[in-house]
Amino acid sequence: MPEQEIGTRIPAGPSPSGEAQTDDAAAASHPAAAASPAVPLLMGVKLPIRILLGRTQLALRDVAQLGSGAVIELDCSPDDPVEIIVNDRVIAYGEVVVVSGNYGVRITKINSRLQDREAESAPADLFSFSQRLR
Repeated sequence: MPEQEIGTRIPAGPSPSGEAQTDDAAAASHPAAAASPAVPLLMGVKLPIRILLGRTQLALRDVAQLGSGAVIELDCSPDDPVEIIVNDRVIAYGEVVVVSGNYGVRITKINSRLQDREAESAPADLFSFSQRLR
């Protein structure tokens, strides 16, 4: 019986330049996948994803009067990008689409790690925090 290779391989696929990659080239382009044997286990972990369409503020009196059919105005237009949030971090932006009668989000921009670091190192005062929430 021939020996089988046991392990996890990253499936080959197109590179950002459009060229097909081999399994080795795909692994090289994903350094975390080659660095730790735990990465394949973690890739199966399910995370909740939130899509933020917009925000608004209502007085408690107005919230108490909400009922079926009530409309809540948001601070955005239908063409504004929505935020895709994982673990309380905006990881990407997208646009709302309808697919087979269901809502979906088409990703239009993915945040880079540099943008994440800049957000973490931003001033932690209350004013800048409230500005980021808007």
